[in-house]
Amino acid sequence: MAKGKSSRKSNQEHYKQYDYEKNRRARLEKIAKAQPNNQQVQAALKNIHYRRKAPKLRAWTPAKKELAEMNALAARDIPLQTQPKLGYAEELKAAMQ
Repeated sequence: MAKGKSSRKSNQEHYKQYDYEKNRRARLEKIAKAQPNNQQVQAALKNIHYRRKAPKLRAWTPAKKELAEMNALAARDIPLQTQPKLGYAEELKAAMQ
């Protein structure tokens, strides 16, 4: 189980150690060397920044949670279909005539 906040000083120091900028620049320069006319790579080299962000929307809003609970209750209350009786096809044919 996770405990505490993730913004502790040790976590921040660990984050600083990872040099994503260096790796991204090396990858983009390799692509730029292979594709010198690629304008997107040139623009990306000028705009290197950390791209991962926390999601802005919560996964379970109260409305979504209520809907999921209602669906679970409805699914629980529906009886499972039983196997048809022997001779069921004949009864249907007789009823259709």
